[in-house]
Amino acid sequence: MNILFVSHDANRAGAQLFLMNIMKYLKSKGINMQLLLLDGGVLENEFSKICPVHYWNDDAHISNGLKRTFRKFVKGNEQNQIELLLEKLQQSSFDYIYANTIATSHALPLIKKYLSAPLITHIHELEFSIQLYSNKSDREFLFKNSTKIISCSRAVAENLITVHGVDENKTSIIHSFVDNEKILHRLSEANKESIKIKYNLPESCHLIGGCGNAEWRKGIDIFIQVINQILNTSNEKYHFIWIGVKKEGEYYEQVSYDIAKMGIGDKITLIEQTPDAIELINCLDIFTIVSREDPFPLVMLEAALAQKTMIGFEKTGGCSEFIEEDAGIIVPYLNTIAMASSIIKLNNNQIYAKHLGEKAKEKVLNLYSFENSVLKIEQLLASI
Repeated sequence: MNILFVSHDANRAGAQLFLMNIMKYLKSKGINMQLLLLDGGVLENEFSKICPVHYWNDDAHISNGLKRTFRKFVKGNEQNQIELLLEKLQQSSFDYIYANTIATSHALPLIKKYLSAPLITHIHELEFSIQLYSNKSDREFLFKNSTKIISCSRAVAENLITVHGVDENKTSIIHSFVDNEKILHRLSEANKESIKIKYNLPESCHLIGGCGNAEWRKGIDIFIQVINQILNTSNEKYHFIWIGVKKEGEYYEQVSYDIAKMGIGDKITLIEQTPDAIELINCLDIFTIVSREDPFPLVMLEAALAQKTMIGFEKTGGCSEFIEEDAGIIVPYLNTIAMASSIIKLNNNQIYAKHLGEKAKEKVLNLYSFENSVLKIEQLLASI
């Protein structure tokens, strides 16, 4: 078997890490593969250890600061370079093309012009992101020409079928996963006291947190509304943490503005992207999922493995799909009053909160493992 994987970039994010884990496993099974990166990122070297890596543009693996200048010199030859690359890839006689995320759609019409192998597309996005990262003609081509479409959650599959008219028989639901054993090992080694000292977190407060990039979809602005509700309602000592904030950009400045106006700057710690994310989550009492849209957040699985009590919004994607009735609390979409109230109630009922966390961990270990998902992918490949 010989597979061409296509990734929109090599940044350290859920879809790219999922792809890397799949590729590592298939390599261990003796399957030949190559990777086509449409853009670069910090995972390039790790991908290159798995298989040969090709770049859609010559500047794909150049730092963003140099790209604009570099493109001035190569723009005229860009199309020719891509076609030469695809002619080279033709010689490999691939059995499958595996396109990861809707953000690869702009490249697929040209790729399929040169490569006739069956196309498997893995969609990790719901409607807002589908509209943001693809145009109508490209995604229609992608949906029409995909032999199989993998959806990372039931919510994603339902959106593809109802909104985009994708054939239900063409769609397979294969949930995303994390490395359960690795995360459990890190959690067993984690020292809460040292992590709190390292990030200057208070020892005696109830710690409520969330995790994600500083972007509208992830809802940090909603998180601070929840904070404001709690601080105006409860006399308990709370401190709030957001992990993974990139402290720049218009959205971050807007959030910072609101924090200052609310006067809650001493009650919230914003932490930039860090390799200690799992250890920080382990310090929390309650983990919130305040995304407006999130197909199946991997950080949710990490929090569940840490046995954290989770609260999220309905109608946002994979959050309610995972939590259901037994592994956390789901409140109406963007109802910050309901979320704040639930946090206070759970804080006052530690036995019930602990039960929810234990159920969440049990659910990950039983239903959302690497073994379960990779077996489904193997079966899907064999069925084509």
